[in-house]
Amino acid sequence: MKILKKLVQKALEKSKDIVVEDFVVGLGLVGVKLSDGSGGVAYNLRSDLLGQCEEFSTKDGGYKLILEPGMKAEEFINAFSNPNPIARALSLATMNALLNRGTFKKGDLLEYLEVKPGERVGMIGEIGPMILSLMENGNEVLVFERNPKRGILPDWAIMSHLESCDVVIISASSIVNWTIEWILDYVSTDRVAIVGPSAPLVEDIFPVKVIGGAVVLDPDRMIKELSRAYGTTGVYRTKLAEKVNLVL
Repeated sequence: MKILKKLVQKALEKSKDIVVEDFVVGLGLVGVKLSDGSGGVAYNLRSDLLGQCEEFSTKDGGYKLILEPGMKAEEFINAFSNPNPIARALSLATMNALLNRGTFKKGDLLEYLEVKPGERVGMIGEIGPMILSLMENGNEVLVFERNPKRGILPDWAIMSHLESCDVVIISASSIVNWTIEWILDYVSTDRVAIVGPSAPLVEDIFPVKVIGGAVVLDPDRMIKELSRAYGTTGVYRTKLAEKVNLVL
């Protein structure tokens, strides 16, 4: 079974009798609150939106959103196959609310990857603070992006460059846009991490060493603040969520 299908199946197993009470589509993140009191977040892939006034409504007569508060969590999870990027993000946020539970480790994810000075690190998705830490550690960092800027490689260069990397760090937004499995095909090291608030903290799904994700601490306040354009930094600094690591 493919990785993302396994993820969906695992989340469905946890979703019985649970409803999505509320959700928000923020500028940088989407968030959900479930009927069991838990919450989850995921990245809003703005670059995949069409730039239209209506991005999340259906055309099935009248006016209706693709997903609505009050729907079963199962319906949100199954929307992960929907081509609409907002639906996929809300689906992943729902899965994270259900799966990101348990005992996790705190601290610097790079320490768990045992990154040594002089090693080449491949980073899929630009994570600024982590790049600075790696450069200060004496590492060469190859950054790959779908929409690259100066000094950043295009994502298609993954096919020719990623295998040369000693360590690989993958933004969890690659789960939202379905590219994670393709990326992992070009990895040649076991020191791999998936990182970001979109990351599901779950064992036996992703062939990586560390998953760095978020546990939502205050779902009600999270819904409110994401509507005010809070992003990843804001969510962590205001204690709406806690940054944690699952070491596999």
